[in-house]
Amino acid sequence: MNKEIKCCLNCNNKVYGEFCSKCGQSIHTSRVNSQEVFRELGYGLFHLNSGLFYTTKELLLRPAVTIRNYLSGKRVGYIKPFIFLIVCGVIYSFVFHLFHFFPMDEMNKHEGNVILEYVPIYKLYSNHYSSMLLVLTPFYALFSYLLFYRRGYNYMEHLVMLSYLSGARIFVLLLFYPFIYLSHSQFVYLVVNFLAEIYFIWGLSQFFKRSSWFAAIFKVLLLIVLAVVTLLVLVIAIFLVFKYYHFKL
Repeated sequence: MNKEIKCCLNCNNKVYGEFCSKCGQSIHTSRVNSQEVFRELGYGLFHLNSGLFYTTKELLLRPAVTIRNYLSGKRVGYIKPFIFLIVCGVIYSFVFHLFHFFPMDEMNKHEGNVILEYVPIYKLYSNHYSSMLLVLTPFYALFSYLLFYRRGYNYMEHLVMLSYLSGARIFVLLLFYPFIYLSHSQFVYLVVNFLAEIYFIWGLSQFFKRSSWFAAIFKVLLLIVLAVVTLLVLVIAIFLVFKYYHFKL
């Protein structure tokens, strides 16, 4: 009895065993779901492959194509999305704490608005930006799923997309950090943040665009506003709980 011949989802090569003889990808590549997410997360914590720089380059140059490739099963060469986001966040925190320079704090001191330095919510956000972005990403994915549910992607697939784009957005800030640090300029910092936000909006809009850029960008801006407002409400609630129980942020 002849065995069923399958095609590799990554390179379309005919596969006669468990792995593709051309690219090495397993034939057991399934649609992204909760089980797949937790399995890959566990694997990625102990096996960080060499695809970090390749993944970053591809996400910066063609985010929509890169994410669609991953979701469609072409995953060889790409670092896992959740590991990518965590690694970028860890690098960001390491760099900013290594040089002891937090642009948002410096901006307020420079402008004489030192009062913001003593606002716990502000300090939590400014000193732990990458951690806050990690918390914000599931909310991005939730509203992305709700606003674009007709596209046929499940929540975990939206989470994959947002993890890749959020990690790349952090990398944009890291890429320009030398200019921020050397200039100590409020203007430079604002420009770099603007570029990071533009990249994030462009990547999402490119992924979801069908016929109208305007419709895609409008929904993307809406999901960002909804996610940020939700996080703000959550942070305020946490702050009030901490204040009530006399914890220090």
